[in-house]
Amino acid sequence: MGILSPDTQVGSLISKAQLERVLGYVETGRAEGATVLTGGRRLTGGDYDSGFFVEPTILVDVRNDMRVASEEIFGPVLVVIPFKDEDEVIALANDSEYGLAGTVWTQDINRALRVARAVETGRMWVNTAHEIPAHAPFGGYKKSGLGREAYKSMLDAYTHKKNIYVSMNEAPRGLF
Repeated sequence: MGILSPDTQVGSLISKAQLERVLGYVETGRAEGATVLTGGRRLTGGDYDSGFFVEPTILVDVRNDMRVASEEIFGPVLVVIPFKDEDEVIALANDSEYGLAGTVWTQDINRALRVARAVETGRMWVNTAHEIPAHAPFGGYKKSGLGREAYKSMLDAYTHKKNIYVSMNEAPRGLF
């Protein structure tokens, strides 16, 4: 994490307003009963003073009806919601007004593909995150956008396409 480092996986947020928005979501999560497992603070000092850095944050004890679970945060915040089985996790994921992107982490590729197909998102990663090939369309479902960007045909704006990315690496890659 930092500035101009080849190892950087999480950079600065775009503005002070977005920094305050993300930190506000962390506080809202706490107020609604979530526990901050790690992170949740602005990073300062050294290179961090030249940007709007938030520590990668994990919230646990989250319910699907909480704002941190049901709204798009657009910051380095991961919410963890327990589930019993595939049907429940798909229902939880689809119980949202939004559907920009998602990830599935599992060693069972068949399960990953079943879940990836069923979750209503415009982009889905399996065992990886944020790998974005230039040739693939990008856009969400529901209130996460109409149509697709970075794709050859605007007629696709009237369709729902999905990208599923599967990492075949033995070791998982970074979440951010």
